[in-house]
This record gives sequence, C-alpha cells and structure tokens, in this order.
Amino acid sequence: MNGRWSGSLPSSKGSGVDRGMHPDKILACLGIVASTILIVYLTLTIGRLVFILVGVLTILSCLLWLAIRERAIREFPGSRVAGAKTGKSRLFVVLLILFLVLYMLSIAALHLRTAPYERPAGYFILTSLMAGVIALETLLPHRKKALWILPQVILLGISVAWSQILIVPGILGSDPWWHRMFVSQILNLHAIPEGYWYTHMPLFHLEVAGTSLLAGLDYRLAAMLSVSLAQIVIFPPAIYLIGTALFNDERVGLLAGLMLITANQQIGMSAGSIPNAFAAIFMVLVLYLLFKLKYTRPVRARNLAFLLLAAIILTHTITAACMALVLFLTWSASRLYGLLRADAATKAYPVTLGLASLFLAAMLGWWYFVSGHIAVLSDLVRQGFTRDYFVQNPAVVDAYPGLVPVPEQIFNNIGMFIFFTLSLVGIFYLAARRERNGFAFGAVGLTLLGLGFFPLITGLSFIEHRWWYFSQILLSVPLATSLLLVAGRSRVPAMLLLATCVGLLVFAMITSPAADNDSPIFSPNSAVRTGFTESELRALDTVDRIRTGPVGADRYVQVVNYVWSDPAFILPADAMFIEGTYRSYGMNAVLVREYVRGHPIFCYDGMFRLTHDPERALAGEGYDRMYASGSAGLFRLNGP
Repeated sequence: MNGRWSGSLPSSKGSGVDRGMHPDKILACLGIVASTILIVYLTLTIGRLVFILVGVLTILSCLLWLAIRERAIREFPGSRVAGAKTGKSRLFVVLLILFLVLYMLSIAALHLRTAPYERPAGYFILTSLMAGVIALETLLPHRKKALWILPQVILLGISVAWSQILIVPGILGSDPWWHRMFVSQILNLHAIPEGYWYTHMPLFHLEVAGTSLLAGLDYRLAAMLSVSLAQIVIFPPAIYLIGTALFNDERVGLLAGLMLITANQQIGMSAGSIPNAFAAIFMVLVLYLLFKLKYTRPVRARNLAFLLLAAIILTHTITAACMALVLFLTWSASRLYGLLRADAATKAYPVTLGLASLFLAAMLGWWYFVSGHIAVLSDLVRQGFTRDYFVQNPAVVDAYPGLVPVPEQIFNNIGMFIFFTLSLVGIFYLAARRERNGFAFGAVGLTLLGLGFFPLITGLSFIEHRWWYFSQILLSVPLATSLLLVAGRSRVPAMLLLATCVGLLVFAMITSPAADNDSPIFSPNSAVRTGFTESELRALDTVDRIRTGPVGADRYVQVVNYVWSDPAFILPADAMFIEGTYRSYGMNAVLVREYVRGHPIFCYDGMFRLTHDPERALAGEGYDRMYASGSAGLFRLNGP
C-alpha cells in the first residue's frame, strides 16, 4: 500500500457483493446495541459507575459517528489541506515560539516547586497548553511541517516522563528494581546469568548494561537515556508515518504522534522502563514496515521485519504474543475484506499467512526449546486465564477501589476511556472508506482494545494494563482521525475547538495515576507513589545496619530486596497493616514509613489505605521505637 487516497469514497456501482452495504453503519448500530447490553449487565452485577461509563461513552461515540457521517465522508481529508501543506504561515511561527515559551515556563515550574518530590499543578496546566498549541500547528499550512512539529512532540514526551524520573533519587516502579538487579549481574559477571526469567530474553538488559558501561551511568540514568529515550523518540515518527500512509494526510500522523506520546499508559511505560515497553518499539516499527514500506521497498521491508520480529521474541513474551496476534488479525481482516467486497484491491496484503505462521512457530519454538516459557502458557490455558493466576487479594483489598469517591474514580479513568471510545469514530471512518489496509488496521486496534476490557466483566485476566498500552499505540491513529472529523473544516472556531479538546484530553491523561507517579493532588485516595525519597533511602540503609533479623514493612519497600545484600531484608506486612494488629503475627521488627499514614499503599496485588495509626498501634502492643527519622521509624518488640 502506498497510502494514497483521493478523499472520496468509491462508487458502489459494480462493487459486487457490496451493493449499498455500509459496514460503518452496521458497526455503529452493533456498538449501540452491545453497549446497551453491557450497561444493563454491569448495573446488575458490578454496579460501579466508572465501568458503566465505558458503555455510555461508547454509545455516544457511535451516535456521534452517525451524526457526522455524511459530512465526514464528503469533506475529510480535504484535498485543499494536502495542497496547502507546502505553503507558509506566520501564525505557525508564532505558535512555535509560544510552545518554546510554555516549555521554559514548565521547566521553571518544576525548578520552583515547593514540594521536593511532587510536580506542581501549574506544570500540568502548562503541559496541556503545549499540547493544544501543537494541535493548532498541525492544522496550519507550513513547508516541512513534520520537521518542526515532531521535535516538539518528542520534547513534550521527554518532559512528562523524565520530570518524574529525575524528581526522585531512586528508581520508579516495582519491576525496574528487579531489572536493575539483573543488569548488575550482567555487568559483574560479564555474562548473562543463568536461571532467570529473562536469561533467554536479554535484549532490554543488554541495552541498559551497554549504556551503563559505555557512558559510566547508574541504572536509572542508563535506562532513561537508552530505553526511555528510544520509546519517546521512535514512537511519534513511526506513528506519523503510519497515519500519513493510511490517510495521505499529514495532520493525522502528526496528531496521532501527539496523542500517543501523552497517553497515560505510554507515559507510565516511559517513566518506569521495562522489557514490555522496549519490545513495543520493535512492534511499531514492524507495523510501519508492513503498512507502508512494504509497498515501496518490499525486499528491504521483509528483511527488516524478520530482524525486528526476532528482536521481539528475544525481549518479552507478552509483546511477542501481541505481535503474533496482530499479524494473524491483520491477515484475517484483509482476507475478510476481500470476501465481503468483490472489488477489493488486488495488491498484496500487508501481512501474509506465511509470515504470521512463521513468526508464531519461531515464538513457540523459542519458548519450548530454549526459554521454557511454554510452561507458563500451558498453566494459563489449563487454569482458563483465571484472575487468581495473576492477582491474589483478600476481599478487603479487592473492595478498596470501589470505596474511592466516584468523582475521583471518574477523573482517574476518563482520559483513557475517552481515548478509546472516541477512537471508535475513526475506526468507523476507516470502515466507511472501503479501503482494505485501513479496515485491517482499525480491526486490529479494536480487537486489542477488547482484550484489555474483556477481563473487567468476565473475571478473567490477561494483564489488562499491558493490552491497554498496546491498544493506545494502534488506536492513536483512529483517535487523531476522530478529533479531526469532529473539528470539521479548518476554520478558526473549529481549530480552537480541536486545540481545546486535545488540551483537555491530554490534561486528563497526564494527571491519571497511571501516568502521574508523584502528585497526589488529583487522586489523593487512589494514587500510590512508586519511588523513595532521599530520606527514606537513608533510613533503609540505617535500618539494614542495626536490624537483627527480617523487618516487616509495607509491600513496596520489599523492592529493595533485589539490590540489598540480603534478599530477606524486608518482609511484606500486608495483613498486619490491614488489620492494625502486629504482635500476634510474631513480627519482631516493623518499619513504618511516614508516607503510609496518610496515603494509599500497595497491599497484596492491589492497594489499600490504612484505617489506623500504625505507630500508636505498635506502641500499644509493646513495640519500642528503635530508630526514627523524618520519613520512617523502626519499631522492635520489647518482650516475648
């Protein structure tokens, strides 16, 4: 596919089996019916308003498409826009300067913050304004527009991710602590250690270890300047090229890059780099090769695709499984389109059945004969992908999310929900265009989205947030299309409407707990800080020196076991913190961070907020304070 399209739908005359069939209308009507059933089901079973909201937003998106369908088909993308993009605009230069001013102000806001480990509210407002400015720039005519806008998108991505990484002295997240341990072993042994989950999938760790070795950086900065930087730099141009190829409209690609780099799951993965996210870089590059380069340089695209597909297998299992699914879904959707339309394009499918089968065979073969991960897949299938395989919480922990105030629940999720449901408008448009590759791309994104939300109503589990991350990568293109369709013509009111919508959506995204690790301003009952302060790290060092055995603490503190000399240093005291009783569990020493007294904390595989003061409870049960700092205290049992 060369991505060229004239902007008008082909006539239905002589279209064989098509004959007036409108798949977009059918899909929209099915979406309304399915969402209505979903709302009734969730009301009668789960009853949580935040889940019901998904069905309501889906119905509104379907109705929105039916309302704008005729205008969208007639006017978008406008040929006048394609012709105007070689011109110049003084307003574009003004907006570019405005973006740089706002960027400097956001850096100043970070520097002048009053709380040392929290970004101020003004930073989020300035970031949202910058996103709105970039959205306006995408609509204006200017020569080589992408060369000016894509660097701004990358700078914005660096800001929202790295401002979190650099605000704390340690590592963000939980999994990165384990990966730090694995990288340290590679550097110490000068070889990949045996017997670990990633022994036979080491590309992420070799990337970080190589950066650390060559640049002389610690793990945090090495991961930031290698994996995190690669995500932020590669995603926007790759999505830009895919979106432009599918629509022959530069605006779609540029706006899609902006929406992806500010998506909450993408920000979270960029701030706390893990192999799953690193492998996704290869996945998006494979998508570009298949949907764009294959139709201009097929041999080069095929060879590069094989190399990147191998890299995915050597990096992460979930991303490899997602890539296999994407390949088969793309082939199936292309095949289905050919069966439905007699006048379907005769050019090659973006994915052949042979390529998809070869990758699946290579992936399963590696898991079976080399890495041993086929055993995990077998266990999952045997247990029916039950939620208990991944999450084992007591009832009180599972119930906590429902106790969070409803407005806060809505605020936490509204950005991601709008991202996904509004992208349906773009998917309907892809179906209405009657163009095979676009239809296949939209079908794949919709399927991955279903895998992310299906567990919420079934009780099964596929590690949902990982699939939300993949979905945002593919659905950023339909979302950009939806925003441009809603804005309509490139007139001043429509342009301001688009910029406002983008700014508000970005604000909702960057302030959600999935993307905001440090600021409890917006989600005080549901956001958990994943990172230690300088005082907490010093306290852990001191406690390690004076302890006589294991120490109980809140679950997040257990991550230090990966890098401290004793892997049994910290024992998670979940049950004790939930019940508010300590002595009966026989724990000789308990570490209490000041943070746990006023914030939700990780507990088992969920979160919980303490209903008691742990220091008073410990004192009442005969524990003496052996150590205290401004951020933590160590309590030791004073008798039998």
